[in-house]
Amino acid sequence: MAEVRLICNLKGILYYLDTPLLDFEIRNRELIKADDLSGGRFFPPELAIYGVTYGNINEFFERRTMKEGCMYYREHLKNIGMEKFDFDRYIIKNNGNNNLDNYWVKFDGFGAGCFAELLP
Repeated sequence: MAEVRLICNLKGILYYLDTPLLDFEIRNRELIKADDLSGGRFFPPELAIYGVTYGNINEFFERRTMKEGCMYYREHLKNIGMEKFDFDRYIIKNNGNNNLDNYWVKFDGFGAGCFAELLP
């Protein structure tokens, strides 16, 4: 069975390096807050081109996650402390970062506080 990849409840600030871009909150699969903190500068393509919506934020994070069925997928989940996939939790566990670009999310009380903390 394919995993559901819909953000249910997520609140944080999207950054590019150490530049805050978007203060957002998703509650019950609805975007309830999206404050642009950078005047649209440095937004990822999903948001810069198509706008800040629940669907585009979800697409942005979906693109950043390892796909079900990839080599070492189960091992990857276990290494980050997950027995089964939970999209919200997955995003939080890795600060929304995929190590291929400089976007990440700062969450209140959890994870990295600056971009340098994400580096190995």
